[in-house]
Amino acid sequence: MLGFIWKWSLRFLGTLLALSLLFAVYGGIAYRDQPLRDSDAARNVSFLKTPHAEIAYRADGLKHDDTTPVILLHAMFFHMGMWDSWASELARNRPVYRFDVPGHGLSSLANNGDYSLRSTMSTLREFMDHQGIDRAILIGASMGGATLFNFAAEYPERVEKLVLVNSGGLEGHDKADSGGLPDGAYWVLRYLPDWSLHYFVDWLTADNRASDTFKTEFIHNFRNRDIRRGIIGRMQDFKSPETLSVLPQIQVPTLVMWGEKNPQLPVAQAERFRALIERGGSPVALRIYPGAGHLLPVEGVDTAMQDLLAFVDQEAGE
Repeated sequence: MLGFIWKWSLRFLGTLLALSLLFAVYGGIAYRDQPLRDSDAARNVSFLKTPHAEIAYRADGLKHDDTTPVILLHAMFFHMGMWDSWASELARNRPVYRFDVPGHGLSSLANNGDYSLRSTMSTLREFMDHQGIDRAILIGASMGGATLFNFAAEYPERVEKLVLVNSGGLEGHDKADSGGLPDGAYWVLRYLPDWSLHYFVDWLTADNRASDTFKTEFIHNFRNRDIRRGIIGRMQDFKSPETLSVLPQIQVPTLVMWGEKNPQLPVAQAERFRALIERGGSPVALRIYPGAGHLLPVEGVDTAMQDLLAFVDQEAGE
């Protein structure tokens, strides 16, 4: 009996090993590194060298140079392409800038390996300085929102209005300790199959509103080696400070936009953002979108676009 069990155990382990080796070979070919700068993704993209990295960015609507510009900052795992539909609408009436943070999209990895909140804020300030932008309307999603509300609190003179779209940064979320994430996690990301990445976007968008084109582009980007390294680095380094003391320091009109079915950041966090910012005396408009998830800019929520345009174009005191 023991001999029978031993024989079949060896067969099982041998089969498992063979399948693992076959998958490793398959993954090495099917999931090989995908270049991005030589692809269509780099069309109409400019590059700026900063002390932190070479930053890829897009600028639209520059003929409207008599109005306050908008700067859009994307969510973690994604890139400035997530703003395509919103950027085209905003650029009808004002300059619109968006860029990839180091280690995401078409930007390079961070020169010094620093993906912290402080470093990302410095990149934003340097970008504004280079473009000659004294004050801007800042719009950030998820990680981008966490960067921008901290920036608005520290540099109020550079911010005219603030829009937080399913923003990260509340204690208990972005402040969670992920610094122990091993560098070997890169290999886990490398071998994630396409279907799992497809499912990840569906999960984030609640009712699966993201287009197939967006999902395909997301997977293509994820197959780039530097992006996977940048994601790991940012997950290890990016922490928000004490939110309870930062949010009341915001002194500009703020719009908080939230998907009611957001699976990553519960909708109750939207009310916390409003309450904490209003504690400092700044006006806050809160909009909740039924059926929407974490990625409002790619989910085709028309009312969200209308609310955004109305807020951006609203004159002070209205």
